[in-house]
Amino acid sequence: MKVLLTTILALNLSLSFAQKKKKNNNHNALKSHYEAYYKQMKSYGDLNGAIEGLNHLMIIEPTQSRKDTLAYLYLQANKALQAIKVVGESKSDLALRTKALAFKNLNNPKQAIENYETLISKNKSVLDAYELAQLQYGIQRYGEAKATINFGLQNAKDEKVKIFVKGASYLETSVKAAFLNVLGLIEYSMDKANVDKAIAIFDEALKIDPKFVLALENKKGLLAQKNGVPVEKKK
Repeated sequence: MKVLLTTILALNLSLSFAQKKKKNNNHNALKSHYEAYYKQMKSYGDLNGAIEGLNHLMIIEPTQSRKDTLAYLYLQANKALQAIKVVGESKSDLALRTKALAFKNLNNPKQAIENYETLISKNKSVLDAYELAQLQYGIQRYGEAKATINFGLQNAKDEKVKIFVKGASYLETSVKAAFLNVLGLIEYSMDKANVDKAIAIFDEALKIDPKFVLALENKKGLLAQKNGVPVEKKK
C-alpha cells in the first residue's frame, strides 16, 4: 500500500510539473507572438494594430513601462480619455507628458499645467517649459508664465521647438525665440498702452531667428495698432 501511495504521489507530481511546464510554454509562446505582432505593427505605422498588440501583452505580462507606452499610443490615436484612464497615477516622465497633452487636448488647461509642472520639476526640460508657458498664458496666469519663461531662457541652449500653426503644418524655431514671442504677448496683455515694450521683446526674438513668422506677425500687428489698425496677434 505504501509503495502504491508513493507511486500515485510521484505521478501527481509529474503531471503537475508537466502541466506547469505546458502553461509556461503557452505563456511564452503567446508573449513572443504578441511581441512580434506589436513590433511589426509599429514598423508598418499601424497605430491601432500596435495598440491591440500592446493590450494583449498587458494581459499576458503587465508592466508599468508597457502601461505608460500604451497610454501614449492612445494619445497619438487622438483618444485622450483612454490615454488618461490607462496611464492612471503613474509618475514616469512619459506618463506625465501623456497626461499633460491629453488634458490639453480635452481643453482642460489646469490639469495639463499641473502635470507639466510635476514633469518639469523632474526633468528640467525647456521644451516642456515652453508648452507650460503657453498654457499659463492661455488662461491669463501671466506671473506664472513669466516665471516659466525666465526658467526657459536661463536654461535653454540650442533646442529647437516645433510650433503648429494651421492644421498639421508647423514651423520650427529656437526655443529661446519662442519663449520671447510668448513673453511679448504677455507684456502686451498686461499693459496694452505700452506697445513699444512688447515690440522690443519681439525684436529680441527676431535677433535670434529673423524668419520667425509669429514674432514678425506680432510685431507687425502692434506697429499697425499704433497707427490705429488692430491686427490679430499670433501665439
